[in-house]
Amino acid sequence: MPHIPGVNDARATAPSGFKPLVAVALAAILCAGGTTLWLVRRHSGAPTASASSESAAAEPAISEPTPTKTQTGVDPDAVATVDELAQPWSSKNFNFIDPKTHSSISAMIIRLPSPGTRAESYWAFSTKAPFSNCELKFVSDLAELSQRYTYTSSHPMVVSTCEGTLYDPLKMATLPDGSWVRGEIERGGGLRPPLAIQIHLHGSSIVADRSE
Repeated sequence: MPHIPGVNDARATAPSGFKPLVAVALAAILCAGGTTLWLVRRHSGAPTASASSESAAAEPAISEPTPTKTQTGVDPDAVATVDELAQPWSSKNFNFIDPKTHSSISAMIIRLPSPGTRAESYWAFSTKAPFSNCELKFVSDLAELSQRYTYTSSHPMVVSTCEGTLYDPLKMATLPDGSWVRGEIERGGGLRPPLAIQIHLHGSSIVADRSE
């Protein structure tokens, strides 16, 4: 196209002024985009940290379980254990609660000189003499039996502290109704053997069931 003097070439000058404007606009867009992206990431990250803190605070602390005592296997109703009466002629006093009358009975259990794995190896009885207020005493000292009660024996005996009646733990007696009970009267004015308390073995426990 022929050049006309005095007339500016608009097509030639327009591109030279337009390029800087485009560059500035692109830079502004990139800057704004980067700033927006940074703000979005910061805003989205803050609640996550806060939520984690709240979750940790809301989560209940787990306490360590309290150790329980070792179970020994002893029956809660036991009046004694096999280990307590491991030796022949060992004894133990206890209170027996009558299941019928709910009254408390002072009692004693003696390990007889036989294997301790059977209920028959133990003799449990009321320490109150039958038809009397006298107390019964288990005398395992043979010298005491000889000197105080003037009775010679090869094994321990049960004695009434009032009139001195001697009951033999190794002998059975027959009652008027024909039943047998342990503790035959060896000497003295007692009316009958001590009132027996029935027992049974439950593992290593000796449990009292009922009395006469």
